[in-house]
Amino acid sequence: MRNNNTRSILLLLKQFGFSDKTLRTIYQNEESIIDIIFNTNHPFHNKYIDIYTSKEKVISQDYNALLDFSNEFSEKMKMYKNGGVKVYCSIMEDFPSHLFESNNAPLFLYCYGNLELMKQSNKKVAIVGTRNSTKRAGDKTKDYVKEYVNRGWITVSGLAKGIDTIVHKETIVHKGNTIAVLPTSFEKIYPAENEGLFKDIIENDGLAVTVTGPFENTYKSNFTDRNSIVAKMSDEIFVIEASIKSGTLNTVRKGNEYNKKIYFDSTLLTDEVIDYIGRFNAIDVKNKGG
Repeated sequence: MRNNNTRSILLLLKQFGFSDKTLRTIYQNEESIIDIIFNTNHPFHNKYIDIYTSKEKVISQDYNALLDFSNEFSEKMKMYKNGGVKVYCSIMEDFPSHLFESNNAPLFLYCYGNLELMKQSNKKVAIVGTRNSTKRAGDKTKDYVKEYVNRGWITVSGLAKGIDTIVHKETIVHKGNTIAVLPTSFEKIYPAENEGLFKDIIENDGLAVTVTGPFENTYKSNFTDRNSIVAKMSDEIFVIEASIKSGTLNTVRKGNEYNKKIYFDSTLLTDEVIDYIGRFNAIDVKNKGG
């Protein structure tokens, strides 16, 4: 079962609606995953029912629905492959495990664009900040992006409004490489007005990454996952503007957990935010000659 056929079956079941937890548990203990889930006469059919979500209990009762869905699924996967989307599976050896905590890797990772940018040897900086940025912060972001690009660094951000958008656009302007980590699938770019930017990133030798497949919904947890990947993928985190309850500070917290260097410009942050990120050994570029 440890082969590409198993990978395809897991991907089908994941997109049909089964969770990483359920699929990984059955995969690690059994051989015939589909039989166990859908064949009521299988001796182990009831063995895992207690770990199913309410949704999984419903969809596990309709094998015909899975068969119908498999046609749509196959067409989408062909479209992904022909379009250049790479789907990594964490049970396979080529999975980029360095992007995730060892006990928290998703079952699947979707990558579109320049895969070389994911290599650990490439220096990456996550430049992150508020969606409601001021003009001054936007201008300073442009300066910092230019500095990093000139040093040969890859920029990483979340394709959100505000600072993220400026980071991706300015990297392209200066002929650098940028990575967009999405909270959504490639079919549902968020925010919608950044769909053009998403395409620009790919067309300019950049990369888009997401753990959300084409048939999956987006939940609040997707945004938290996005912030974690941004932090894990980067060597440094640079904070522009941020509020005390922002997703930006979630990225900072994760960066601290992963022992990443964290920088900020004190002229762009409130004292409250400066005091908060100071707990994570963040370095003020204005007090180190930056």
